[in-house]
Amino acid sequence: MTEIIHGNGPLAMIVGPSQPSPRVLGRLSEPARPLTDGDFIRLQAQCLRRLRQVAHADNAVSIVVPGTGTIALESIVVSLLDPGRPVLVLSTGWWGDTWRDICGTCGYQADCITVPAGDSPDIGKLEDALSSRPYQAVLATHVESSTGLRADVRAVAEVARSHGALCLIDGVAALGAELVDFSRWGIDAYVASPQKAIAAPAGLALTLLSQNAIRVLSDRNWRARSYGLDLARWVPAMRAAEEGMFGYFQTPAGNLLAGLAAALELIVAEGLPERVARHQDLRERLHAGLADLDLRSLVSDEPHQSNGITACWTPAGWNAAEFVSAMEDAGVLVQTGTHPMAVGNSFRIGHLGNVSRGDIDMTLAALRKVCR
Repeated sequence: MTEIIHGNGPLAMIVGPSQPSPRVLGRLSEPARPLTDGDFIRLQAQCLRRLRQVAHADNAVSIVVPGTGTIALESIVVSLLDPGRPVLVLSTGWWGDTWRDICGTCGYQADCITVPAGDSPDIGKLEDALSSRPYQAVLATHVESSTGLRADVRAVAEVARSHGALCLIDGVAALGAELVDFSRWGIDAYVASPQKAIAAPAGLALTLLSQNAIRVLSDRNWRARSYGLDLARWVPAMRAAEEGMFGYFQTPAGNLLAGLAAALELIVAEGLPERVARHQDLRERLHAGLADLDLRSLVSDEPHQSNGITACWTPAGWNAAEFVSAMEDAGVLVQTGTHPMAVGNSFRIGHLGNVSRGDIDMTLAALRKVCR
């Protein structure tokens, strides 16, 4: 892990954007290369290969394009889903609801299994729902940033696959802090974004597609409900870059790609098991301190507590806005909760990317001061 030098303001322990390393910031400042330049094409290819490496997605097609995590989610919907067939959303919070809203806005019929705040999904209910209706896909969130819940994506993918449904996963708050085994788990699409655990600037949409998803793109007999977000138009450009050739659909974000390449280099150099273990250590250190302060996590089941995000109920007598303000006065920036069922009485701590043990200790010291 690269040591981060914090500025004079409060320590930012937020869900995102996380603090990039000096190496990443240095790459961002380099002059942008022409799109047809060989070095730039090799940079694109490097990002695509390393994205697969970080997600254990050897047989996948990786796509890195301008945009946000939300744009990546929408691109999955309009590219892979038949508008004439229903989909099933497994919602564990804000971002599961976003999956549902994207589908509704784009004209898809989306049924939703809504999980209470902090609870892990009931795989039995998912099985029952898939048995009751021929859904074409299950849409779920790996780490729900409104609660810090880590879903059992492997189990979700297994059930979806057994019913012939695609498994589409929002991994924006997971990749870089959690184990992701795309190929072995049988995921069809996995979406990420650089500004959380990958620790690069926002502005890119990262997508991994299985060969099954690629077949859906090539065989679909319906028209995608978007031009600019249609992944079928992006795939040839990505393949061209990996073959060392120039391919064009839209202008890539050159400087952001350079920053992403540097961030992925650091992840690979740290080692994937080591990086996941480091984030787990940070989470355990934080949660031990929270327990001493009688601060309760929204996710009570430890195996489902994510490595990079913790959401807590505010202490008695505090609302979320007051508590967050008091924490900032104590020198640490945290965020209010966003889960619809806990929005006014919960707060969130991000321990993603380049966060250190010292940052955790400083956060706990601020919490002790505020809770006194």
